[in-house]
Amino acid sequence: MQIILPSILGYEVVACDAVASLARRCGISPERVEDVKTALCEACTNAIEHGNRSDPQRKVQVFCTVDEQRLVIEVCDEGGLLPMLPRKPVQWTLNQRASLRGMGLMLIVTLTDEVSVVADPNGGTCMRLVFYRDLAGYSVSAS
Repeated sequence: MQIILPSILGYEVVACDAVASLARRCGISPERVEDVKTALCEACTNAIEHGNRSDPQRKVQVFCTVDEQRLVIEVCDEGGLLPMLPRKPVQWTLNQRASLRGMGLMLIVTLTDEVSVVADPNGGTCMRLVFYRDLAGYSVSAS
């Protein structure tokens, strides 16, 4: 699945709703779907605000793939900033922050099973979010 969004805040909800539907269909638990939505929303917001500098002419692309073990979401912007991912959440405290701004990357790292950031060969940045599928109790019905 591929979704292309303008760099206008509010459009990230479109991607979140579409990917949540896909996540539910591939057997991700309802609680985990909420994690997918939150992490994706934060990644899209970062791509809009920081990567594309809220330039509506620049696009954010969201790519989703599902395999037997995981849901992989890539959020790519057209900017050139490569964010530094924070370390694991056990090393964070809210006291280290003067405000709640900038907490998005921490949320993403906390809610995903794997996350990475790479430079896009076309000049942008791609954030890759991985969520492992919990297939216990999930069956595909033949229809």
